[in-house]
Amino acid sequence: MSGSVRFRGQGHTLGDRIQIRLDDPATVEAGPLIDIGADDFTIEMWLRPGDNPNGAISCGDGSNDWVTSNIFVDRDRHSQPPHFGAGIAGGVVVFSTGNELENHTLCGSANVLDGAWHHVALQRRASDGMLWIWIDGMLDATADGPDGDISYPDDGVPMDVCPERDGVCDYSDPFLVFGAEKHGYADISYTGLMDEIRISSTLRYLDAFTPPSAEHATDADTVALYHLNETGGELVRDASGNEQHATAVYAGDPLSPTWETEGAFP
Repeated sequence: MSGSVRFRGQGHTLGDRIQIRLDDPATVEAGPLIDIGADDFTIEMWLRPGDNPNGAISCGDGSNDWVTSNIFVDRDRHSQPPHFGAGIAGGVVVFSTGNELENHTLCGSANVLDGAWHHVALQRRASDGMLWIWIDGMLDATADGPDGDISYPDDGVPMDVCPERDGVCDYSDPFLVFGAEKHGYADISYTGLMDEIRISSTLRYLDAFTPPSAEHATDADTVALYHLNETGGELVRDASGNEQHATAVYAGDPLSPTWETEGAFP
């Protein structure tokens, strides 16, 4: 069954999102396989954005302005490094990474607010921090970003500066979130459809490519694969076989996210 998930920009409700826990702040045990960032990675998905009105941001070295975009991937730590995340700002995709010393926000140029489905691939090379944004199989932007390990620290301690639940960030920090800004700030979450999320432990794309025309099959480089064909419930299944299952968190008015019969593929 084909389908997709719809987000309504209600991340401030601490719902309207899909999330995967990466760490237990009470221990120093290593995170799950999906705690990417120590090595090369590719995050790709199909998006059909709705009204994502947040304006253009500053780009380049030193910029952390992606946090004011309409965020659809969020793996930051509030007021602490390291981080990575992506959103839509001024109609284009932006992708940011940061370590203990520096931040970089890479801004694309292709308009994705045209009502169509777009294949979006975000890539990062750990050895030198190189970043890539691919839109519909074409290179949209690339730059040299911060180097090294940007996975969630096994000994990370969330701060107490978040806007909800007495300020303690353990409700939001140790998660990878799709479809929303994770901490609960208003007006900076994604609105629109999302389909076919694949997370890989390699750089999938080095040259222009033809976007997939059907659901991905898993392979040795697949960390997690979410077809997003659920019809309800909290469990979002990982089809990779690695059991990196996610959770749909519902909130807002109307209650979101919602599961749609329309997908990126006929």
